[in-house]
Amino acid sequence: MMEKKYENEELENETVDQVVDEVNENNEDVVEATLVDEPEQASPENDESTKLRDTIARLQADFQNYRNRTEKEKSAIYKTANESLILKLLPVMDNLERAIASEKEHDAFYEGVKLIHQDMMKVLENEGLTKIESDGELFDPNLHHAVFMEESDSVESEHIIETFQVGYKLKDKIIRPAMVKVAK
Repeated sequence: MMEKKYENEELENETVDQVVDEVNENNEDVVEATLVDEPEQASPENDESTKLRDTIARLQADFQNYRNRTEKEKSAIYKTANESLILKLLPVMDNLERAIASEKEHDAFYEGVKLIHQDMMKVLENEGLTKIESDGELFDPNLHHAVFMEESDSVESEHIIETFQVGYKLKDKIIRPAMVKVAK
């Protein structure tokens, strides 16, 4: 009985931080220690030890919730970091595509630019970037930004006639809508 009083006095003297540190250092031992059967006694010592067990259990749950929340926040930060980098690279991709589409006066130079463009697209696709297909598709305001509308006999109404700037998705999020001309 004297030993239990001594143990309870030690626990009372420890700060909450010390209890949390002990829980984190050896989580399994603490859980096993809280499950040890003690004789049922209606004494203040039992009430205090029950309160301490409850406090430890709450601290463990709070700590686990904190870890889960920080993991989600970290994942969101990585996603936005990739998005901002890719948004900065998209104008470079546009310029490369324009260079490829221009006159092919210098075949070696043209082939070099074309290879650079292909390599860059592979890297960006591996990061989750995909082009939004536009030409001939039905206009979708979630995917496309209509710049012009004109009458067309060759394309159905509300379908895209021409794409001025390619749109892109990063995983499931649209990071840049396609700039298009739509048929009336």
